[in-house]
Amino acid sequence: MKKIIATLAMAAGVLWTQPAMAHSFWVLLNESLTHPPGHVTSLLGFGHVLPLDDLLTSEAGVIRIKSYVLVDPKGQSSDLGLPDPAVPPIKPTPTGLTVQQGDLGLRKIALTDKVGPGTYQVVAASEPLFFTVYLDDKGQQAMAPKPMDAIANLGKVISSIKYQSYAKAFFGIKKWTEPKALGHELEIVPLDDLSNVRKNDLVRFKVTYKGQPLTASPAAIPTLTCESNAFGQPDKFHLAAYVIDGVAQFRMPAAGQWLANIYYHQRVADGQKDLAGKCTDVYIAASVGFTVKP
Repeated sequence: MKKIIATLAMAAGVLWTQPAMAHSFWVLLNESLTHPPGHVTSLLGFGHVLPLDDLLTSEAGVIRIKSYVLVDPKGQSSDLGLPDPAVPPIKPTPTGLTVQQGDLGLRKIALTDKVGPGTYQVVAASEPLFFTVYLDDKGQQAMAPKPMDAIANLGKVISSIKYQSYAKAFFGIKKWTEPKALGHELEIVPLDDLSNVRKNDLVRFKVTYKGQPLTASPAAIPTLTCESNAFGQPDKFHLAAYVIDGVAQFRMPAAGQWLANIYYHQRVADGQKDLAGKCTDVYIAASVGFTVKP
């Protein structure tokens, strides 16, 4: 029952809202060279506000992590271990505040004298989620965290969706090299050096869907957004750029932690033939977290 309630919370908090107000999923990195040879810390974020907003599992929404890996410049992956998916209890305190523990996938990635140069990626992907709103065989409205073909008393489908989210962040060792695409259904790859972005720099991103450049169509013009707690987020504002021939770009207006993010929607009838009978719509999200220096 707790799992079903958590899944319903995710669907309500993530899937049935406009992208501007939906939960985002991200990876943020922090590099520390205070103690040579240095290390990088990685953290998973979920919610609306950088750098940290909510737990991966809370009353406001839930995201289940399918994979969390470190990818080297050659494209080889090392497992970072999944965060604990348990739903921790909310504990009251004498102050009137409540406290809830949670696992945000905090990892320390330490450098050694054996590490090779180039660009490394920290990458996370969520579990695919199906969610269906329907009329049952008695005409009563119901909803279930299942694909259509898994519902026994299905009458008329109102809406049925599949949702998945991908998140990345990058760091360079000794030099920046072109990051390898990882074959995600929806993928963002930086075209510029994200290890040394400064205020007023132009940053370009390549966006692909199933390996092909995402671009405008008669149905929609895909948009990549970029937001920061240092610029826009407190005012519920973000930068936005059209994705044309697979590329979107931003002139970075302020130093701070930033998140490039895109949501993509496709009707199953328009191209997702493998999902016919399972859902009516597919929603996919992808993000890249990075830091802009002063």
